[in-house]
This record gives sequence, structure tokens and C-alpha cells, in this order.
Amino acid sequence: HGSGPCNSSMFWNKLVMDVAILASAGSGDLPKSFYQVAIDCPGYARSPGDKQSIRSYPGALISNIVRALGRKTVACLVGSSQGACATLNCALECPKLMHTLAVVHPVGHAPHRYTAIAQPS
Repeated sequence: HGSGPCNSSMFWNKLVMDVAILASAGSGDLPKSFYQVAIDCPGYARSPGDKQSIRSYPGALISNIVRALGRKTVACLVGSSQGACATLNCALECPKLMHTLAVVHPVGHAPHRYTAIAQPS
């Protein structure tokens, strides 16, 4: 998720519930089921810890979460604002962790680095 007083994992939980309702209604090509995890990064919203960990070590933090869930990869890594920055940096550090990325309102501290992320052709 991004930063700000109203942004937390609860934003993503609501969004995913909206998508689940659409999927159960048979809307479009949405899958009938999926597995999602929304996190509050250390030091943000309801999570204790050092805020710097997601900024300095996004690949390590996110890959540790994926492994803790018993998975090796994720279908899609999604982030908004500062979370998008973490998503993009994680893609650079751990390119085999996710199959696709989705970012909303991305911010970046060194966006020129993102040109190294493989794009579909």
C-alpha cells in the first residue's frame, strides 16, 4: 500500500472483496477464485517495526513474506504509491518472485532503474 492516513492493508482488502463479488457473478474473464494477501509494511498502519525496511530491502521483505506463506512465487505483485515503489524495486531485486506486476500511482526514488524490468512484447 502507499502512505497516508487512510491507506493500509484494509484498502486492498476492500478492493479484493469488490473483485471477488464481480468474479462470483461471472463478470468477464475474472477467475472464480484467487488467493490474496494484503500487508501493512513494518512501521505503517497496524504493523510495528522499522519503516526503512521496505525502502531499503523490498526484495528481502516481500520474498520472506511469500516464503512464510509457503509459496515460491506470486502470480501478481500489486502496489500503490510507496507500495508501488517497493513492488518495482522488488522486481529488480527478485525478478523470478512474481509473474506480473501491477502498480497504481507509483513513486520512485530512482525511476531510471525501472527500465531494467522486462516488459511484455
